[in-house]
Formats: sequence, structure tokens, C-alpha cells
Amino acid sequence: MSDAAQTARPELVQQLLRDFSVLTGAEFGPDDDYFAMGLINSLRALELVAYLERTFEFEVEIDDLDLENFRTVHRAAAFVTRKCGAVVGPGAAG
Repeated sequence: MSDAAQTARPELVQQLLRDFSVLTGAEFGPDDDYFAMGLINSLRALELVAYLERTFEFEVEIDDLDLENFRTVHRAAAFVTRKCGAVVGPGAAG
């Protein structure tokens, strides 16, 4: 299990899997690299970041814009957890 998987809450991972699948129009697993799969391009990546900011009410800083934070659902969930703290859900500000 990846470090990201260990820090991400299962319900958050499931929510992001659902929502990212809608965004990409494809289904994939929590550790699948949707960039490498060709499902996310630079424009979709901005949509993904905007979705996270809007849904979890935090601001993604310039220093946060590292592809490694967003490459998989587990990594994105771990990033959200770091930004918001332990309690993470829609509208959970950190």
C-alpha cells in the first residue's frame, strides 16, 4: 500500500473515484495514474484542481501545483487530507 493510500480516508477515496470518473468519463482504480492513461490533460488538470478547491473549500497554492499531488486518486485524497486536516468532507475547511 502506498504512503498516500495510508493517509487517505476510504470514504474520501471513494468520493474522489466517483467524481474523477465523471470528470474523465472513464473508470479507474485509486492507484491508477490517469495522466499516464491519457485521461487527464492540462486543461482537465485545472478542472480537477478547481473541483478540489471548490468542494473542500481550500486554496491550492502555487507550491502545491506538483503533479505528484494529483497523479492518482489516493495521492489527491492524501493532498486534500493534508490541506484540510483529519476531518475531510465536502465543505470541510482547513
